[in-house]
Amino acid sequence: MRKVAIVTGTRAEYGILRPVLRAIEAEPELELCLLVTGMHLSQEFGYTLKEIEEDGFEISAKVDMLADSDTLGAMAESVGRGIIGIVQAWEQLKPDITVVFGDRTEPLAAAIAGAYMSIPVAHIHGGDASRAGLDEYARHAITKFAHIHFPATQKSAERIIRLGEEEWRVHAVGSPALDGIINEPLLPAEAVAEIFGLDLARPLVLLVQHPVTTQFDEAGEQMRKTLEAIVETGYLTIVIYPNSDAGGRKMIELIREFEKRPLIKTFKSLPRREYLSLMKVAGVLVGNSSSGIIDAPSLGLPAVNIGIRQEGRERGKNVIDVDHNKADIIKAIEKALTDTEFLKEVKKAENPYGDGKASQRIAKILSKTEITPQLLQKKITY
Repeated sequence: MRKVAIVTGTRAEYGILRPVLRAIEAEPELELCLLVTGMHLSQEFGYTLKEIEEDGFEISAKVDMLADSDTLGAMAESVGRGIIGIVQAWEQLKPDITVVFGDRTEPLAAAIAGAYMSIPVAHIHGGDASRAGLDEYARHAITKFAHIHFPATQKSAERIIRLGEEEWRVHAVGSPALDGIINEPLLPAEAVAEIFGLDLARPLVLLVQHPVTTQFDEAGEQMRKTLEAIVETGYLTIVIYPNSDAGGRKMIELIREFEKRPLIKTFKSLPRREYLSLMKVAGVLVGNSSSGIIDAPSLGLPAVNIGIRQEGRERGKNVIDVDHNKADIIKAIEKALTDTEFLKEVKKAENPYGDGKASQRIAKILSKTEITPQLLQKKITY
């Protein structure tokens, strides 16, 4: 039995990884080992550890690595704390493979710990391109620490190979984010309306906006412009808190200021199923979350993508790109809700991120890959 350790640090990441966890549990040759860290353990960000437990997963280890302050130095300290805590966990659990997702501090710490302990690292969603500040640095750094690559698209696979990775290590499996959308039933619209107090006859705006770490000192003002634009449109809006990166707490201060308005509802976090169900009934997703790029096309949802955070990421025809400009944001929201020709294109647009079978492919490859000196001994290809 091969022990596969998956690391999760945020609510959004866990929701995407959940089908992977299920697929590993269903694979006879694999044993799931789950390490929970980061925002999951923070009351400030919704203490989403409880969602994992409610889903029935056994948590093998917890590592507290989230910094208390809202600075770049605190993020750097968080990586160090994460490495120390994860190394201690791996010494106890002795996993055969470590699996990480994406580009945050938690997977970076886990990839460093795994690589230095000669534990093979498998990386999901590497090779993507964006301008998300430190996320971009971390994503490609994790690629160099990883031994097995699970990019979501062929273009991402090609970038990984251009980084000097051997082709046999790279498996373009699609994004597991789509697995839950395509294969798992969402809540009925009436149930969503009851849970969130919605009038389904009226347009709903869903706002998810995160800080960009290379612009962290602008994060508060960027959120203010978005919120002012949304308030001016007069549409009911559900706002979900940003992540814990530097600048995030400034954004939360602004959200708390605006949540006193009658048409603004706020949530620290939402379970993945409720979030996707909200997307299904919403008229537009506003902000800079990758969810507007990756999830929204499969739900026929327009996305107003603000700023540079997702610049360079592959996208469908559902996305409207704008700068942090109040008038431009208002115009884009109105287009997303009322432009019939644009909405027709959105409804028939293809999603470039896969077919809903990524998790099965990942589990199968993890069970079949031989752990050999060749796997662990990497060599750049140029």
